[in-house]
Amino acid sequence: MNEHEPSRNSDPYPDNNLAVVKRLYDAFGRRDIEAVLGELTEDVQWSEPENPFNPAAGQRQGHEGFLEWVRIGNAAEEVMALELRDFLVTGNKVAAVGRTTCRVRSTGKVYATDFVHLIDLRNGRVARFQEFFDTYAAGEAFRP
Repeated sequence: MNEHEPSRNSDPYPDNNLAVVKRLYDAFGRRDIEAVLGELTEDVQWSEPENPFNPAAGQRQGHEGFLEWVRIGNAAEEVMALELRDFLVTGNKVAAVGRTTCRVRSTGKVYATDFVHLIDLRNGRVARFQEFFDTYAAGEAFRP
């Protein structure tokens, strides 16, 4: 590979990738789903860890899959706080590190967990969003 040629996993504009991710979180904070969709590729992969008690768990594909995740997630729980603590950027990947507090609507239980969101970007848009958090804490809050 030529030293001036970017690798297939790199992006020559990592600052732009961070700006895209920050816009994504800002749109979420405003609950502006149309703006969120504008930051996603048409074939986006959106996932959170499997959990038998959390109805929003699993992987979804495309804008329709993302909208399904939003609908199910909003019906299942209320995000009471989402605190972003750090961003790690390498090429076309951004890791967002933070803490969230949620209330499960069916049980009224509240759980708090640290999280890492791994975000892959393609052509200035989010192509994959993968969430990692304490599934035990969430499962216990969802458990009847």
